[in-house]
Amino acid sequence: MKLKKILSIALCTAMLFGLAGCGDSGEAASSGASAGASTEADASGSPEGDASSSINFDEDPYTLRIFYPVGAEAQPDVEMIQEKINEIALPEINCTVDLEPVSLASIANTYALAASAQEKMDLMILFPGSVVISEFANNNMIKPIGEYVDQWGSDITRVVGERMKAGEYKGQQYTIPQNQNVRASATGFNISKTFVEKYDIDIDSIKTFEDLEALFEMIHENEPGVVCVMPEGAGGNIATNLMAYGDNLGVNGVTLKVEDDGSMKVIPATQAETLLSACQRVREWYEKGYISQDILTDTDGGAAGLRADKCFASASNSLNFVTEDEYCYAVRLRIDDELPLLSTANDQLFMWGVASSCERPDKAIQFLNLCYARGGELANLMRYGVEGVHYTVTESGGIDTSINANWQNYWFLFGDYEETHIQQHEMDLMGLDSVEEYKKVAGAWNVQMSPAYGFTFDSSAVKTQISAVSAVCEEYQVPIMCGTVDPETQIAEWESKMYAAGLQDIIDEIQTQLDEWSAAQ
Repeated sequence: MKLKKILSIALCTAMLFGLAGCGDSGEAASSGASAGASTEADASGSPEGDASSSINFDEDPYTLRIFYPVGAEAQPDVEMIQEKINEIALPEINCTVDLEPVSLASIANTYALAASAQEKMDLMILFPGSVVISEFANNNMIKPIGEYVDQWGSDITRVVGERMKAGEYKGQQYTIPQNQNVRASATGFNISKTFVEKYDIDIDSIKTFEDLEALFEMIHENEPGVVCVMPEGAGGNIATNLMAYGDNLGVNGVTLKVEDDGSMKVIPATQAETLLSACQRVREWYEKGYISQDILTDTDGGAAGLRADKCFASASNSLNFVTEDEYCYAVRLRIDDELPLLSTANDQLFMWGVASSCERPDKAIQFLNLCYARGGELANLMRYGVEGVHYTVTESGGIDTSINANWQNYWFLFGDYEETHIQQHEMDLMGLDSVEEYKKVAGAWNVQMSPAYGFTFDSSAVKTQISAVSAVCEEYQVPIMCGTVDPETQIAEWESKMYAAGLQDIIDEIQTQLDEWSAAQ
């Protein structure tokens, strides 16, 4: 499923939640969040007492119903994993879990149906969190959890750290972002290993776009059936990879500009400082034949082209500290060493929210905290399964998952990524002999923070305008940024049509909220 479709589904979910009317703002009184009346939750669900209070083991264990995403595959061993988790959670926090795996493709429908049927919901993964957090909060689907985190989430805040800001909305902590291995990807190019080897190309010598263009010219002359450069995926663009990093604050058609005095100004995306020059260069590539004439109708993308030796370079927006591609069919090329820009949305892909109808939000946070407090124990259970059943540990400290047939989980959703196992085949691809070496390489990947990191826009007042402006962007952005049209005339037309669609209303609303957020920091 394409990301655009997944995002659309997620938006529909949020709207359905609002219609479902499930999730009252008050919860049932909690009878014993800890040992002693001082930490019992009151009728509104707010915890009282201090963080040193202990768990109350005299009450009946509470069962958390936890919704989390999986791929399309069945999860035959989910009960086994659940049993293993409960062996840890019950004696630690007097709590058990009921795992509810949900296909990522149907996560919207599942949440909506559960909400409308008033099913028990405690913890849920928000995906993509950057799109739905405002909708979920505005529609009272999730509740503020700041005071519960303050009382029960010391290990959460220790590990998640600055990422916690990405889970804030309108000054309150609504979600807990899941820490991932790559927070923001770099832009650059994947270069075909086939042609690098054939023409003995020294990738490290490519320092400028002029150097890259010389390679394009060589390939264009000597490999007539090969496209010199393509977007990474169908429907993508090339010019982004020639531009400085920017923060669009999660909204199509705008970008953030930092003034000389450090203040933040929301401007049209068409006025990004490096947009015109990048599009002009890509236009020259198109006119020289380096870019396919069929680029707008291509359904495969550069990644597929590289694998088939039909493409020399793929313009990638997702270069990480290392990629498997680098060791298979492509090598990575970055023209400059500018650090990727970390925006709020980068840390909002997967976020844990506590349902407003959850009767024991204290237990929900206690469980999430346990995931971090126990190192990688729970994280590895959910990611890789049970040792000896789903994987074995190798001599170098990595894991071999080839024996696994009944437990597939593609994402790091529980606990601390840094404490999870490393797959042996990844270490082998990188030529590394130990987990320590792998983590050293992975830890070398750094980012720069957007000055607006932590700001989440509430789009409810300008939804109609955002939809209209997004449609305009769809019409103009790819042709302009793939070089198929004259950027000087078309960028101006793109901007004019965005304003006609309500861009100024969007800019004004974001600017107002951004100023208020900035003043509160």
